[in-house]
Amino acid sequence: MTTGPSTGTNPSTGLAAGTTGSERRAGDAADVARIAVQAASLVPGVSVVRPAAVRLDDGSVGLDLHLITWYGHSVPTIAETVRAVVTERVAAQTGLSVAVVTVTVDDLLVPGVDSSATGTAAPEDR
Repeated sequence: MTTGPSTGTNPSTGLAAGTTGSERRAGDAADVARIAVQAASLVPGVSVVRPAAVRLDDGSVGLDLHLITWYGHSVPTIAETVRAVVTERVAAQTGLSVAVVTVTVDDLLVPGVDSSATGTAAPEDR
């Protein structure tokens, strides 16, 4: 922790002056979660994505994601596609090695019945 005002960035780390490694790791976890959610949201059949955990460890990351999917899509196929897309996107955008992506499907929405429940359009409405 710094005791006075600080300005600028540390050229060796790219961090704002006075930023600790733990603050940077928290920022990295939030960035990884954002990238993972955006990537998973692109998979057909996925309605909602929530990051449950991001574990950073010396250049690698583990992710736990919770999904809500649409009825009519194969849950195993969605889960495997989410794993692949998230792994590729997180690695490409962060340079981290993705050790594991755990996908949990929390709910299954029925088109025409649940479209107003999540605030997202049913697949046929997109």
